[in-house]
Parts: sequence; structure tokens; C-alpha cells
Amino acid sequence: MKFVQLKLKIVILASLGFFITLNSFSENFSSWKKIDRYYKKNNIDIDNLHKDQISQMILLDSIPEDFEKLKEVEKKKKIFYLIAFPLIHKTNEDIKIERQLVIDIEKKYNRNKIEEDDKIKLISLATKYKLDYKQLNRTFFKRMKQRINIVPVSLAIGQAIIESGWGQSRFALQGNALYGQWTYDQQEGLIPEKRDPEKSHAVKKFDKLEDSVRSYMFNLNTHPAYLDFRIVRRITNLLQVGNSKIAVNHKMQQLAAYAEIRKEYVDKLEIIVDTNDLTRFDKIN
Repeated sequence: MKFVQLKLKIVILASLGFFITLNSFSENFSSWKKIDRYYKKNNIDIDNLHKDQISQMILLDSIPEDFEKLKEVEKKKKIFYLIAFPLIHKTNEDIKIERQLVIDIEKKYNRNKIEEDDKIKLISLATKYKLDYKQLNRTFFKRMKQRINIVPVSLAIGQAIIESGWGQSRFALQGNALYGQWTYDQQEGLIPEKRDPEKSHAVKKFDKLEDSVRSYMFNLNTHPAYLDFRIVRRITNLLQVGNSKIAVNHKMQQLAAYAEIRKEYVDKLEIIVDTNDLTRFDKIN
């Protein structure tokens, strides 16, 4: 079963302009061929992407309707990476900003110099990430940092591949849903065509692709089902091997709760990540 992000009532910490020059509209990229031409014109190759090129990448609101007709496997993969990578990277950058805020305030706390404004910011973040903020102590900061952290790009792309069928599923094309998250509000989702008659879920729709990515990462960072994922992520980061292939594999093993097929899902994800060498994207992020 997939767990759905709750609607957030508190909006905090807008992105600080990392993608300020990045295109964020879909109307000029209504066809996958236009996306392909744009990147060729700007000499951006997803297989040899450099960090200084990320600001030139496109944040698409939706996947072009004609993408489902693209059957050439290698071209389909490259276009999908070009769609998914900048969305995932941007969401991770926004999480880094929140995380750095917690780290900076923790330093002030350790020096007994925490201010009222700092407490307000912490309460906002703790509320957003569903943590008790009644006591500000080292355990609180540890829990905050365990939740407010990035998801490896390799895992995010790998799960998007599985859940959206390389961006060609009905849910991805009609609902901007890259991660197949469930909802029980029929007005908020698309009903699966082969849904079990005894079930009542739908696949949650989003206004734009970026919302789908944010919801997915928020889900991994807050839901009790992914506590082991967050613990493994914290430990590998402490060991400074957070984005190594071994560390990514350990994190992957904790994602069985993402689907009803559980262990089979993890095996499938592992194959997707390995056969497509998705950990190469972790080195760019």
C-alpha cells in the first residue's frame, strides 16, 4: 500500500533562487521532440551532465501528451531522465535549505544563543514534518535532521520509472503522478482500470509534476512506514557514504512498504537502478 501525503497547512521557506533562471512552464515543450531539440541546442547530454548545466534544465509542469507514443527505448529513457532529474534535484535543493536552517539553529542552541525567531522557525518546520516540538533538546534536533533530508536521485528516478512506466502511464500523463501515491478521495485521483473490486483507492492527481515529487519525498521523510529508511539514511550519512552504491542499496532495502508486493518491489527497484546505472546521477546532485 502506498501512503499519501497530507495536505500541508503551513507554508514555509520558499526556495532561495537556486533555479531562478530555470524554465518552469510546459506550453513551449508540448512535444517530447521540442524537449529533445532544446537540450541538443544547449549542448546538454543527460549521460554527461555537469552540475553547472542544471540551471539550464526545464522544470516541466506536465509530460507531453505525445510521449506515450515514443517507442524507441534509448530515446525514451533519455527524455524521461531529462524530465525527472531537474524536478528531483530542485526538490532536494529545497529540502537542503530547510535542513541547513535546522543545523544552523542547532549550533546556536549548543552555544545557548537560540533566539525567539529561531524557535518560531523550528516550530514551523516541526509542524510541517509532524514532529513534537514541546521540548527543544538534542534528541529533537536529531529527529529533525533524520526527517529533513534528501532522497538519493537514483532511488527517486528508479521509483518514478516503476510507478509511472517511464512516464508513459495514464497516471503520469493525465494526473502528473510520477509515484503512484494512493488517495481515498475519488475527486483527487484517477481510478486504476484493474483495481480489485474490494478496494476503493485512486491514484492521487497533482497540478504539476513538481507537486508529485514533493509529495513523494515528504511521504518518505515523514510516514512511520519509512522509519527504517530514514534511520539507514542517517547512519550512512554519518559514515560519509550516503550516496555510495552500497549505501543506496541499503536504503533501497527499506522501501518494501511502498508497494503491496513488498520484497518483490525492492527486487524490481534494485534491478532498475543497477541495469540503468542510476547511481551516476547521485554524483551530480
